[in-house]
Amino acid sequence: MGRTAFCVPLAILFLASVIPSKAQSDAPAPVTAPAPAAAPASASAPSEDLPELLYDVRGNFSLHCQLPNDNSLAYVWKKNETDIEQVWELKDRYQLERGGAEFRVARAYEDDFGNYSCALAGAAREQRWAVRGRPHLKLPANTNVVEGQKLKLVCKVVGKPYSRVTWGYTNSSEPDANYTDATEVLGSRASLADSEQGVPNGVLLLEEAQRSDAGRYRCGAAGALAPAVTTLRVKDMYAALWPFLGICAEVFVLCAIILVYEKRRTKPELDDSDTDNHDQKKS
Repeated sequence: MGRTAFCVPLAILFLASVIPSKAQSDAPAPVTAPAPAAAPASASAPSEDLPELLYDVRGNFSLHCQLPNDNSLAYVWKKNETDIEQVWELKDRYQLERGGAEFRVARAYEDDFGNYSCALAGAAREQRWAVRGRPHLKLPANTNVVEGQKLKLVCKVVGKPYSRVTWGYTNSSEPDANYTDATEVLGSRASLADSEQGVPNGVLLLEEAQRSDAGRYRCGAAGALAPAVTTLRVKDMYAALWPFLGICAEVFVLCAIILVYEKRRTKPELDDSDTDNHDQKKS
């Protein structure tokens, strides 16, 4: 009996130690994300930049495929990985010449920009180009603002994809004058923003224009043939008041002249009427 009483607690202690360990071993192991596979050596190397071709909007551009074609295979042209025949905006506007080796577009649109490629049917090798519209920049020739008011200059760009615009300033009238970064000259009163057209930094904003802000401003972009320039004139805040005061002075002087003239004209008439009355009384 004593041995039995002694063995029961030992059995309970043994079961208590075995059951949790067994439950822990039977539980499913936690799911861990597999380690990412090592990237191939070629993927880590920087990809080669595509040769860039700039075209003028409403102008022509052409691409010449220089892949060797000894077997007279058909040329396959693509734009942004889409067969050129399926690009609807190019429909009826492109031609394939020299047996398909030359791709020509007449009167190019802004949306004709993209990555073009040519290959031979059944061959993996291809030739690629990055076709971009040359930026043409526009600003009004002259800009006027009243002192103390806000100024907003918008640089319009023709040619996609839109390049980031830079702004320069000079107070010189010389055509070859050096321009300084406009935001540095204007300080914290100036800021840049994207235009509604979507041109990065296409808008120059100026808080409370000052007389010293007058000068020439230009916007430029990479690849543009020439920057666009506008001449800013800052008018005195009382500029509109001076013409009004001048008109008031002219009216005042004119009224004074009329009053003096009328006074001098009526005096002789009164003198004549007094003389006539005196003669009538004598008779």
